Amino acid sequence: MEAPELPWLEEAGVAPEVVEKVLSKTASKLVKEVEKLRKRIEEIRRAVELRKELFKIGFAEKFERLCYAAIDSSFTAPAIELVGGYLGIIVVVRELYGSKCTAVSEGAVDAKAFIELWFSKDYASSFAKYYERLTAKTLLEKKRSGEVHFDVLLLDGEIIPRTWREHGEKGIEAKLIEITNSIIELADKTDTAVVGVLKRSYSRDIINILRFHDLKLSDRAVMSLILKPGEYLAVTGYDQLHRELELLKSSPGIDVEWLKARLKWYEGILENTPTGYSIKLAFYRAMKTLYPTATKVEYVTSSSIDEEMLLSGLIYISSETGLPQPIDEVDRLATTALSKGLRYTVYQKLLAEVAKAGKEGIKEVQVLLSLMNPEKLGVVGA
Repeated sequence: MEAPELPWLEEAGVAPEVVEKVLSKTASKLVKEVEKLRKRIEEIRRAVELRKELFKIGFAEKFERLCYAAIDSSFTAPAIELVGGYLGIIVVVRELYGSKCTAVSEGAVDAKAFIELWFSKDYASSFAKYYERLTAKTLLEKKRSGEVHFDVLLLDGEIIPRTWREHGEKGIEAKLIEITNSIIELADKTDTAVVGVLKRSYSRDIINILRFHDLKLSDRAVMSLILKPGEYLAVTGYDQLHRELELLKSSPGIDVEWLKARLKWYEGILENTPTGYSIKLAFYRAMKTLYPTATKVEYVTSSSIDEEMLLSGLIYISSETGLPQPIDEVDRLATTALSKGLRYTVYQKLLAEVAKAGKEGIKEVQVLLSLMNPEKLGVVGA
């Protein structure tokens, strides 16, 4: 049988009128959803204010000068692909920010590079998180010994690892959970608040807990419209939020598959949280930002820094991005440090170290250190 004739596709690119039509459809979809939300902003805010056991709206009136220790990393993404595996270069930057900071043996800013080789999979992202946590743990240990002082530990990203370990697993995921537990316990012992700045978040837990199941925008998007500059919304801990989501099983209009996935996600979070501690959430609007968006954080307070002081402090030290200034700075420094020059130096030194290690089998090892795709010499800064 003769195959049906396929429609002819013009290869002259996408016509402007087609692009305009698609963009118009996308814009209409977004405007429609925002319009639906705009009409219910006051209703949502009232619903938040009524659930005082779960939520608290406050304003940044009390500002205390604190010292913040911010940590972030940058890494080869993807890792450098060699014939013998994946070469990962990770740069972790730590900064002490604030007039109250003191350091006996530490400078205000410090950067360290870590080199890893994996044979079958690119683990750069997971190892970057691990080395960030290792840096945080070391800094807390130095605070305990009196070598350095800071009040708040700022992490770029979540506090509790979003990784679910299998029974008996001893890989990088398990190590990440273990070191995070140590950080939370050390922070408690050294009177240190811990904050994780969540730059990317599309969760819709709060909106669904408040029974606004028809709204499709994320909690962060909704809070960006509900909160005023200088305001914050402190949310209860993950344990209580999990219980609230459990109550939604019989709620009319709930997306059953979404709820099932979220409950499983929360169970993983609670499993990864050390016993006796509760991680809380908050959204805040910084005073002056480039875009009027809310910032989402998760946090643990300390004995000397309560919720109001912590969240007010974050609002006051936030930059025009809406993020805490020290987080912006370590992010920029880590990205800058992972330069072509560093990649080139690491690769050349690796070749030199292998040559120095021994003559026997050197040709075979050098083959394994060859680039998988020689055309991509730029990945090693060449």
